[in-house]
Amino acid sequence: MQRVGLLGSGVMATTHANSYATIGDAEVVAVASTGDNLDEFVDEHTPDGTAYDDPETMLDEADITILDVCTPTPTHHDYATAGAERGLAVFCEKPMTRTMAEADSLVATVEETGVPFMVGHVLRFFPSYLTAKDRIDAGELGQLGTMRAERLSPPPKYGSDNWFSDVEQSGGVLLDMAIHDFDYLRWIVGDVERVFTRSTTWTSEEGHRHEHAGVDLRFADGTAGYVEASWAYPDQMDFTTGFEFAGDEGSLEYDTRDEHPVRFTGDTGGEMDPAAGAFRVSPYTRELRHFVECVESGTDPAVGAHEAREAVRIALAAIASGERGEPVTVSEVTA
Repeated sequence: MQRVGLLGSGVMATTHANSYATIGDAEVVAVASTGDNLDEFVDEHTPDGTAYDDPETMLDEADITILDVCTPTPTHHDYATAGAERGLAVFCEKPMTRTMAEADSLVATVEETGVPFMVGHVLRFFPSYLTAKDRIDAGELGQLGTMRAERLSPPPKYGSDNWFSDVEQSGGVLLDMAIHDFDYLRWIVGDVERVFTRSTTWTSEEGHRHEHAGVDLRFADGTAGYVEASWAYPDQMDFTTGFEFAGDEGSLEYDTRDEHPVRFTGDTGGEMDPAAGAFRVSPYTRELRHFVECVESGTDPAVGAHEAREAVRIALAAIASGERGEPVTVSEVTA
């Protein structure tokens, strides 16, 4: 049985706590948070866990085997490093770090300590996204030529002290949200060579950051891609995601606003893939169960430190491109 120490008491910590409750080989035995809701969080989500108002104290005192980091982005590097240096298996929410220097440092720590380490790029566990990758890998689309992914929502207003609106902390919509799609497309096609971003931002009277960005991606194999991400929609709109892949023999489409799962168009005509709509188990539960199984079996997790670092690099390149108004070569992003 793996004993989990959970850092955080916000939205993602809640999601993870609820997921662990359904995983037979792991239990949350300790929660650390500087949030005012710590006691309420533990009572509701981890009633058998011990509450700590200082993460370092939890790391020093709690009898845990896994550290799960669900705190704001600027804290990821230090907490994950502290866990790895104590010999704990570490699961860290995305993005792995705020900067490339931090990413390089954490990669080095994971390599030196040899601890199991995984970052929460959860699209790899969503049925619709898995279905698309399987069909692309099977060659059903032929030569892949282009792809598009979108992730659209109102501004996030649930973070403590409005930290999402502070771009120095969150990195904005590209590092916090579009990074999901950067990782996913790279998983399918390979390394991204160059990005070109157009974006706009403004701050509401309430102090919330609104941002909309479109990123053209050129992959090393010549494939073209496009990622659209937004924190600029009204509060009344549901969070929306989607993708489209097109090759010379077929195409795949998915949109959460559509009642149908993945739509395939090819030589056999248009058809739906019913398996792609299956949410019998939460993708977050599947993701955490996978990590627990990796810890117990000694196998490598799906998204290790090197993979997560490249997702950070693409996101930071996209941010730099938007700021400069010109294309940026991804490999040149080192800070």
